[in-house]
Amino acid sequence: MTSPTTNTTTSAAFSWDTLGQYKAEGRFLEGYPDDQRTFFSPRDNVHGLLVALLGTAQHSIVVNMFGYDDDELNKIIQGKLTSENVYVQMSLDRSQAAGVHEKQILASWANDAFGNSIAIGTSSVHNAISHLKIVIIDGVYTVKGSTNWSLSGEQEQDNELTLSRNAVVAAETRAILDLNHDFMLKQMGGTGLNVKSLMAPTTGSAIPPLPPPPPSATG
Repeated sequence: MTSPTTNTTTSAAFSWDTLGQYKAEGRFLEGYPDDQRTFFSPRDNVHGLLVALLGTAQHSIVVNMFGYDDDELNKIIQGKLTSENVYVQMSLDRSQAAGVHEKQILASWANDAFGNSIAIGTSSVHNAISHLKIVIIDGVYTVKGSTNWSLSGEQEQDNELTLSRNAVVAAETRAILDLNHDFMLKQMGGTGLNVKSLMAPTTGSAIPPLPPPPPSATG
């Protein structure tokens, strides 16, 4: 069981050299790659790590998230959304965005403000879910893994989260997230930017029109 000291949501300032504080053991095994750190919930303080990391963003936050239901993380991003110095790009799966709590969070976003781009949609192939759980901070730090942004995903479920500070990994991942985001924006354009119609359709006719699939999906 995770001890109270590792399950706290209070975080110190983010520092790569002190990330061991978010591990249940307080340190990493010898021999870890210099540019990678892995955490496991509910054993490690995944929530605290994400709070600290998001708070450091100076230039950009790029998110592609399946489950988005963490008020504290959303509050940090809201602060970045109001800053003209930080570019915020968010891509969310439309089925998850239909939840009651998720809708409340979405209602407060400033998608029309300078430097903000928010899209809700699906995968570019077969209208499938967008199941990624990724965030890239300042084009340097990349978070991947199975962890949804919810307190249950970060503190109760068995999940993995890997943090990288490799700029090549960030660049490759960003290209994928940009393609996903562009596809979702085109989906939203197909519905006249009516986000409500993108959320959890109950009939086939409610599904927004899809742009042509990319060549990689038809080859």
